[in-house]
Amino acid sequence: MKTRVIMNNMLLNSAIYSCTLFLLSGCGESTATSVTDAEGAMAEKVEGNVQDADMGMKPWALNIEEATVNNPDYRAVKWTSAHMQMVLMSLKPGEEIDLEVHNKTDQFIRIEQGEARVRMGKESGKLTYDKTISDDWAVLIPAGYYHHIKNTGTTDLKLYTIYAPAEHPKGITHKTYAEAKESHHDHE
Repeated sequence: MKTRVIMNNMLLNSAIYSCTLFLLSGCGESTATSVTDAEGAMAEKVEGNVQDADMGMKPWALNIEEATVNNPDYRAVKWTSAHMQMVLMSLKPGEEIDLEVHNKTDQFIRIEQGEARVRMGKESGKLTYDKTISDDWAVLIPAGYYHHIKNTGTTDLKLYTIYAPAEHPKGITHKTYAEAKESHHDHE
């Protein structure tokens, strides 16, 4: 049990550190300035609205809370690299992230706005972890765990998720739940 807590803390710290280095303030019509990250590398800090394109494979900083809360799309992949991916999501009341499993991918989810129910388990028919979550909660999903998240609130559920390694095609945007369901891919 102690090892699992340490591993979860390491995953959380890694995700937070990676996000801090690569993602800090919006884009779109923007002003850009050079900033130095924690390792001394120069990166571009862009202010304004979030880019429509996937900003992966280069340093990027954005206001993650602002980008998440202002995202209108069910799923919008915003940053993809060989080892990690950041995706913004907006689920309308009653919508869900269908039951799925990522056998080779760990996942971190941060709720910025709204209420949800998260269920997880090692078997699809036996989701033994069941928790109600809301603003400022984080969910850590180890590779190989089935998970299901449903918006149980009366407002849109706004979240961002980090996959390690990447899960979705670079730059993909699904405007609606129906569109995402129609183009669903196998998870491995």
